Amino acid sequence: MKNVSAFLLIIRPLNVFIAGLSIALAALLAEAHWLCASVMFAVISGMLITAGANVSNDICDIAIDRINKPQRILPAGRMSVRAAQIYTIILLASGVIFSIFVGLFAAIIAASSTFLVIIYNLWLKRQPLVGNFVVSMVSALAFIFGAVAACTNNPRWQAGFFPACFAFLFHFGREIVKDIEDQAGDRAVHARTLPLAFGLSAAQAVATIAFATLLIVVLIPFVRGVYQQPYLWIVLLGVYPAILFATWQVWRHPEVRPMRAVSNLLKADMLIGVLAIWLGSQS
Repeated sequence: MKNVSAFLLIIRPLNVFIAGLSIALAALLAEAHWLCASVMFAVISGMLITAGANVSNDICDIAIDRINKPQRILPAGRMSVRAAQIYTIILLASGVIFSIFVGLFAAIIAASSTFLVIIYNLWLKRQPLVGNFVVSMVSALAFIFGAVAACTNNPRWQAGFFPACFAFLFHFGREIVKDIEDQAGDRAVHARTLPLAFGLSAAQAVATIAFATLLIVVLIPFVRGVYQQPYLWIVLLGVYPAILFATWQVWRHPEVRPMRAVSNLLKADMLIGVLAIWLGSQS
């Protein structure tokens, strides 16, 4: 059972669930139906690619995780690197294959995202800003991917535009928070993440800019009438407090434990953001 649980935990089920939920939401915003075959294939594809990306990330980060997060599956010895590599290939390949049943544009997005994930984990992750940019862009593409999968004669990919913008800024800020958290392990492997390459203050400033921009941008679709009153209230009561608290913590307590707590808070708050978009689009 331990081996079975390792295969489940290493994919980071919450991340995988959020990816699938984001794709489904974007498809619904583009006027798809829950039981539409192309949407179901898109959700499965996105979840598989996300799972594969997470396993690949753990393989590439094993040296860092031995210092920062020794309880993770690979540094804890609960799965061999070889098994994780095979698992990654199966997950990513399956994700791309499922995307083919969605359509050409969706398959291009899935294949491109998979390529970027591999490049990110192998080379870009340890570079300042460019790695953060790539992983944030891939996360944002989930909403475009879902909108493209909508089972209509003319899928409205534009329906995923605002959620994609929110996702990019949200993930970009969170990625900087994670870089601040992981400084000890990153330093040990000579990674050039933002706080190590340009200093903690630079990382704090960039995270603040990303979060501040997000707080402004999330109001635009309400002002333009794209999302209705429930969206505004959920954003103000559920998203704003989390982002403001995260920004405060980045400056006040940039140590490992507070940053890890902030990272987890932001991950949970993604669900609040998804709820805001869904309810705001229904009124």
